[in-house]
Amino acid sequence: MSYHIKQYQPGEIIFHGGDRSDCAYIIEQGQVEIYVESSESIIDILNEGELFGEMGVLDQSPRSTSARALTAVTLLEVRTQQITNRLAESDPIVKALVGVLLKRFRSMLPSGQINAGNNNLLEQVASVIEQAGISKFKLESELRIAINGGQVQTVFQPINDIQSNHITGFEALSRWQHPERGFISPVEFIALAEETDLIIEVGDLVFTRAIEMLTQLPDHVFININVSSRQLDDDQFLNRVLSRVQDHHISPERLKLEITETMVVDFELAKKWLDKCRNIGFPVCADDFGTGHSGMEQLVELNFDVLKVDQVFIRNMFKNQRYQTILKAIAHIGHSLGTKLVAEGVEDASQHDMLKQLNFDFGQGYFFGKPMSKEEVLQLKFN
Repeated sequence: MSYHIKQYQPGEIIFHGGDRSDCAYIIEQGQVEIYVESSESIIDILNEGELFGEMGVLDQSPRSTSARALTAVTLLEVRTQQITNRLAESDPIVKALVGVLLKRFRSMLPSGQINAGNNNLLEQVASVIEQAGISKFKLESELRIAINGGQVQTVFQPINDIQSNHITGFEALSRWQHPERGFISPVEFIALAEETDLIIEVGDLVFTRAIEMLTQLPDHVFININVSSRQLDDDQFLNRVLSRVQDHHISPERLKLEITETMVVDFELAKKWLDKCRNIGFPVCADDFGTGHSGMEQLVELNFDVLKVDQVFIRNMFKNQRYQTILKAIAHIGHSLGTKLVAEGVEDASQHDMLKQLNFDFGQGYFFGKPMSKEEVLQLKFN
């Protein structure tokens, strides 16, 4: 896409009200006056770095005001596609807000200035955008109510010792049964929670329930809990968890904190966090290991206690020899570094047998058991 620089002399018209809205502008140098041509009323005076002309680009209505150079001006054109492409890829809530503001702005203009025949991004998908954005707002509010009302449940999926096949731990997972929509995928509502402070509330709920569960399980049984980036950014997060563990007389090593490798962007900050966990006694697991771009670098820079190998490797170990080769390499590296290994997504005996040969420490998946309620867990017999 070509970019155009335009220059105007003082008093020169940039566009008239009623002109076609084919681009917006960023002021590189100088000042621009926005005014209503019929009355010569000054609407605004814009300076370097400011954007103007974007409203018409969004809905392809004719220019609602006029613009002229107040001084010698240099403008950088911003083409329609540059704006609409980014709007199309943005969060539905952002689209909804833009759509509502644009409609409200246009409704304030004289009716003769509104082009009823627009055929553009916002008009084509306006109802979908608004519906999706408002629906997301609604779901967020309902999630907050669900958390406070106890509708967000915590279930526990077994983690088995690969060699003995005995249950040695669980992963705590969140489930939401919406009163109208039914089961809401964790992928959907956890992602929504992570966009807001709701993930802190969900996390606190899971930690509280997991710690209470540990008081009713044998001392050798542990529980893994996923930790979000927002929790890692909270300086008091580990102190709160430690306080709860101590109040319930639980050994910190029975609570394993899982972080995805994609969350580890700043190695220095991650090292400090890992060191703090280690000093307290919380083991840290690298979740979904092997799927991020920097997995090997993390093994060098960060000293994880456990690597949870992503299920894509287990699922494909007999379909593609390369996956099996990588699994063997991970197993060798893990053992050499003294790191425990967990295989995710184990679904059948053949996968279990191969992981046994590779000396994996633990396995998780439907082969060992589906997520269970607290009541179901407490009915199990532990060796």
